[in-house]
Amino acid sequence: MVWSRTNQLIAAAAAELGARAEPLGREHTDYFMRLSHGERSAIVSKTRSPFLTQVAQGLANNKHLSRELLRAHGLPCAEGVLVDEAGDIAGPAVRALLARHGRLVVKPNWGNRGVGVATDVRDLATLARARDRARAIDLDEEVLVEPFIAGTNLRVAVIGGQALAAVEVVRPKLQAGRSAAAQVAALNRDPQRGTWSAPSLCPIDQIEADEDLAGHLEVYELDLEAAIPDGREVEITGDELAVIDRTDAVHPEWLAVAASACDLLGVDVGGVDLRGPLAAFAGPPAAAQGSALLLEVNVVPALHLHALPTEGRARPVFAAFVAYCLQLPGAPPPRARVRV
Repeated sequence: MVWSRTNQLIAAAAAELGARAEPLGREHTDYFMRLSHGERSAIVSKTRSPFLTQVAQGLANNKHLSRELLRAHGLPCAEGVLVDEAGDIAGPAVRALLARHGRLVVKPNWGNRGVGVATDVRDLATLARARDRARAIDLDEEVLVEPFIAGTNLRVAVIGGQALAAVEVVRPKLQAGRSAAAQVAALNRDPQRGTWSAPSLCPIDQIEADEDLAGHLEVYELDLEAAIPDGREVEITGDELAVIDRTDAVHPEWLAVAASACDLLGVDVGGVDLRGPLAAFAGPPAAAQGSALLLEVNVVPALHLHALPTEGRARPVFAAFVAYCLQLPGAPPPRARVRV
C-alpha cells in the first residue's frame, strides 16, 4: 500500500506525535484514514477534518455566494459577476466589469485546483470560450467572472481558527516562440516534480498536458503542438512553478482576514487564496486600498504547499492538523460552525 503525498505527510506527523495512522478498511482507499492516540480516534479524508459539516463545505465551494457573505462581514473580497446557464456572458454586468478593469478572470463557480480557470481575458470572444469551458466543468453550470488582479497568489493555511502558514504560489507561464508541449516537457524535467502514479514527497507535480492544458489553450485559440505567437503569454493556472514560504512576511491583519473567513464559513481546516502585489501583504489590508483581495476559501486544502515549499522554511501544518483532529492537549477546539 502506498499513500498519496498528503497521506504520507499525515502519517509522518502522526508518528511524531505518538499517534497512529491506519487505513480505514481492509481494501486500500486513499480518501479515508483513521488516526488514533490512546483512547482518542478520528476519521479524516485527506485534509478534511472529522468536524467539517456538509453545509460548510458546500458554502465555501460556492465562490460567489461565500464572497457575498464574507463581504457583508467587512472582509476585503474581490467583486464578481455570476453567469448561470440562463445568463448572458456578454450581458451588461459583464460588459461593465470588462470596461472598468480591461482584464478579467473566468472560472467555474464550484471549481477547484485551478481547473477551468482562464486568466487575463481581454475580449468578449475569449470570454465566451472561457465561459463554455468553465461551465462544462462546474457542478451547476455556473461561471464566475471577476477582475484580473495584478500581483501574486498567496495561500494561507488555517487550522482550528488559527492562521499558521502562508506561501506565495508562482504559476508556470508559457512564453512565445516555442510550443506549449515543448515547454511543458522542459518544466517536467525538474526533479522537484513528482507523479500521481508513483506518490512521493516531491513538492510539486508533473504537468499533465493532455488532461487539462489542451482545453485551456483552446480558450486562447492556441494549440498544444504549435508555437506560442509573439507577444503572447499563457499562465497554467492549475500547476506550480515555485512555492515560496512567506509566513513571516505577511502582516498579522492579513492572517486575521484568512482566519476570519474560515471561521465565518465554518471551514475549520482551510486554504485561503489572496491575490495582489506581494508588497501589499506586508502591510495591513486597509493600506492596500483594494489592490489586494480575498478570492476564496478552499476546503480540503493542499497543506503540502506549506510542508514542502520549494523555497523557504517548511511549516509543521500536518502536526497541527493531526493534533486538531484528535483534539490532543493544546490543540484548538473544533471550529466548524457556520457563522455567516
